[in-house]
Amino acid sequence: MDEEMNIVTLVDEETGEEMEFALVDGFDYKDKSYSVLVTATDNEEEAEMVIMEEVEGENGEILLASIDEEIEDEIYDYYDQLCDEYFDDEDESEEA
Repeated sequence: MDEEMNIVTLVDEETGEEMEFALVDGFDYKDKSYSVLVTATDNEEEAEMVIMEEVEGENGEILLASIDEEIEDEIYDYYDQLCDEYFDDEDESEEA
């Protein structure tokens, strides 16, 4: 990870375990905002992507919350679609 990235530390509420993630993207879907995080590791093969919902805390700060299991697949599918569209557009602009 040579580029300067926003590092986010998440704490598992059940175990208290802390994990570091790089904030790599964000998007809106159905009037909600989401952050795309990747585990902070030097080994790309071990990196895992996580999408979390951005929610407003009591003091107006942005907090990250797990996505409801009921819509989790829908959110990940939507993000995959966004990525596919982005890379298709990028490929077309390189050909022009």
